[in-house]
Amino acid sequence: MSTAINVILTEDSVAGKAGELVKVKMGYARNYLLMRNMAVIADIHNIKMYEEKKEELERQAAERKALAEAIKEQIGDDAIVTITCKAGESGKLFGAVTKEKIAEAITEQHKTTVSKDNITIPMPIKALGLHKSIVSLGSNVSTEVIIKVEKEN
Repeated sequence: MSTAINVILTEDSVAGKAGELVKVKMGYARNYLLMRNMAVIADIHNIKMYEEKKEELERQAAERKALAEAIKEQIGDDAIVTITCKAGESGKLFGAVTKEKIAEAITEQHKTTVSKDNITIPMPIKALGLHKSIVSLGSNVSTEVIIKVEKEN
């Protein structure tokens, strides 16, 4: 039996936008939103503080979204990032392309900083060729990046 709790979101999430008062399951609030400081419990004190800071929270959320959109513009849709790795004759890599290597390549080739924590790859990259990756930039903004793995000379 799970109960619901009212929280005020301090950041955009799946539950809603920053500044909204939402009702979520207790476990989701306790284990995800509150742990990551993405929300506060909606008690009388926090609701009063929220009303006072509502405009500032909305402005900060808009700034984060604008920054994420700017980074997305800089990277571009379906951007290609080239990574060279050691590989055997069959095209199989000696190791795998990590999120860290992808983040470094994006930073170097597109002149923008991306954290390895923001990169999602559906399967480990262990072969030469083209592979897709999703880069989450925050504020529900993401872009797809094509990883081109080439053999190192």
